Amino acid sequence: MKNPVFLNIMNLLIILALLTPSVTFGAEKKPKKQPATVQETAITDANITASHKKADEMLKKGDLDASGKIYQKIYDYTKGALNTTKLIQAQYEKVLNDPATAQNDREELFIKLKRIKQLVPKYNGIKETSAYNMGYIYAKKGDPERARRFLSEVLDTAPFSLEPNSLWMKTKTLLLSQYGLEGEF
Repeated sequence: MKNPVFLNIMNLLIILALLTPSVTFGAEKKPKKQPATVQETAITDANITASHKKADEMLKKGDLDASGKIYQKIYDYTKGALNTTKLIQAQYEKVLNDPATAQNDREELFIKLKRIKQLVPKYNGIKETSAYNMGYIYAKKGDPERARRFLSEVLDTAPFSLEPNSLWMKTKTLLLSQYGLEGEF
């Protein structure tokens, strides 16, 4: 004879299984609502000037973190764009100087090279300013190593100038302060 308690438990489990189809048959689950997140805007040629102005305004208000994030995105974008244009420019010049290149192709490449030559100084200037601002922000935040890295790059790429308000002189002064050499040079 079978155990009546065992049979009762089995019957109870079968009845519960039949009465709760969502558990046993995998009823549809409602997706959980995701918390609203702020979508960060990617830097492009179309919005780089507006993004730079926004970061400048935030920096003037003392919002180092928010302005630093924007400057970092601008810096990364311009650095990548400049590296890309350098690669493309080298290939265009190579083909342009090849005597076997057709005249139509030469003309097209010449126009493209002209556009690249207009873009490079613009992006260099934006990159230098962003790097200076990143160095300034890291100096203010007490991170001299990162500040020095950005400021050294600006000194390496920005046009030399003895004007006190020039980017080069402001960068030199800030960089020397990060080494504790103010007034030494």
